[in-house]
Amino acid sequence: MRPIIRFSSTPLSRGISTSSTVLAAAKPKKATASSKNAKQGFNQKKKETTTGGSSGSGQSNVALKFSMAGQVPDLSDYPKLQPINFKSENVGRPTTFPKTTFDKLKLFGLSKKVEQELSANGGPASVIRQSTIDLAKQLDGSKAKSSKDARYVLTGERGSGKSMLLLQTVAYALESGWIVLFNPKATEWTNSSSHYIYDSQTQLFSQWQSAQSILSTLLAINKDKLDAIKLTSDIELAQGKTASKGSKLSDLVATGSKDDRVAVKVLDEVMAVLEKQTQFPVIWAIDEAQTLFTTSQYRTQEYTPIEPYHLSTPRLALDFVSGRRSFAKGTVLTSLSLSDPKNPLSPSLIDGLKLPTTQPITPYTRLDPYHSLHASSGLKKIEIPFNMSDEEISGLYKLLVRKGKTSNNQSDNLYMEIKSLSGGNPNEIKRGLSRLTAAITV
Repeated sequence: MRPIIRFSSTPLSRGISTSSTVLAAAKPKKATASSKNAKQGFNQKKKETTTGGSSGSGQSNVALKFSMAGQVPDLSDYPKLQPINFKSENVGRPTTFPKTTFDKLKLFGLSKKVEQELSANGGPASVIRQSTIDLAKQLDGSKAKSSKDARYVLTGERGSGKSMLLLQTVAYALESGWIVLFNPKATEWTNSSSHYIYDSQTQLFSQWQSAQSILSTLLAINKDKLDAIKLTSDIELAQGKTASKGSKLSDLVATGSKDDRVAVKVLDEVMAVLEKQTQFPVIWAIDEAQTLFTTSQYRTQEYTPIEPYHLSTPRLALDFVSGRRSFAKGTVLTSLSLSDPKNPLSPSLIDGLKLPTTQPITPYTRLDPYHSLHASSGLKKIEIPFNMSDEEISGLYKLLVRKGKTSNNQSDNLYMEIKSLSGGNPNEIKRGLSRLTAAITV
């Protein structure tokens, strides 16, 4: 039987005491006589008593002192995830994100799970896969053509690594001179977590908070490039404000990020400018994109559900995803996330993209015609395989062991066990190592 582990504190160290299943109460200690001259101060510490039963002939204690703590893993010998290393010969090789690049990625608002995974145990690192190289090539091929012809969606089973591949592609774009707009949590546009109000002029529900968030992030990441783009005409904004011809695009973005009264209008005008300019290629990357193709959690005053195409931010994204609007030079890259069971793929999206499903679409399945139209608008599917190649599995295993996800046991038996049990799926490999992590024994 595994012993119960109980943590107790001592004045100078962290203590761990183990006991049998049935705990016996500790014997009370005799009270000590107090002295009239006893001094109370920060230099004196009261003695702390530890409680716990006996195991065998007596209580067993293991003290874990700070000197015994494991060192932070050193990943400095790994190459950086930079464009020069996006080569086929590096497939399966662990790499680290450059600090400046990872700082920018965090500004976009990574999901809690992804940020914790990358930030802990030695810093952000990932493994270059063949799909990583293929996506970088797709990006290079989109530099000089319209995004209408470069609209992609990453599909695949849960845990196949779509979000990480999307993150690697965004990092590649950041290092390659692109104007980058990245939304890792598109679900926040439809989960009724921000304010909205009906705008009779646009006949949409205006979401000024999400518009401000997009604008402020766009400015923080791409200010140098936005400074170089000049407005070709005057732009009339709400509240009597005007963006003058010849002014910097960054000034217009800053105006919208600070003033919620004009944020939605400014975001639309900024995207219109980015559509026409040809100085820089533009990428709009969206994770959790399935939320654009299913009924939102927003409600009208009559409590009628609101569809994403009636909300200002999802509607703008759908314009670019469907090709109604496009960048003169750039690409739109989306990904379908299956990690949240509350946000599944809708039948309209499955039917429009012709995705495999365990719930077949029948003539009686209710489909939203607008969602089906958006899904079947020419999005090019990029299927991410469920399992990784042998080189990729080996690289991920080495990286996880280096980062301390398991013990230092790097035997062939453990590697083959993990490979067999996980089926080569990235997420299952991580879970498998976590389950096999050695427990503290005494």
